[in-house]
Amino acid sequence: MGVLANINQSFDEIEEQLKYFIHNNSSIEYVEMPIEYVSSGTYAWVRLKQNELYMQNSILSGYLNLITFCDLILKNVKSPHIEEFAKSTELVLSYIGQNTLLFFESLEKVFADIKEELDVQRVIIAQPYQ
Repeated sequence: MGVLANINQSFDEIEEQLKYFIHNNSSIEYVEMPIEYVSSGTYAWVRLKQNELYMQNSILSGYLNLITFCDLILKNVKSPHIEEFAKSTELVLSYIGQNTLLFFESLEKVFADIKEELDVQRVIIAQPYQ
């Protein structure tokens, strides 16, 4: 299996782990905010239980390994998309860390945004191999 195939397989595994984690081990709650800040509602992550923290750390570790490897590849080929990749990975890291406010009212929409960012990352990392 080639490098790109291995990377894509790793992205698939992270995506599946995140899907399970978000849908089965995470929850969000509505947070009251002044209307001038947000018009559609703001949500916060509910604190994770100990076993959920373990799963979160495991996913975080795997994802950090993957994006570190991808970042090295992008730098080695002098990709013009390094900054875009970094912004996308920061967003996914914030979702994994569950340390930011959300503007989505459901976990399905949260995961859809995560999947969209992972797809962006897949496209960026595939470019040097085309």
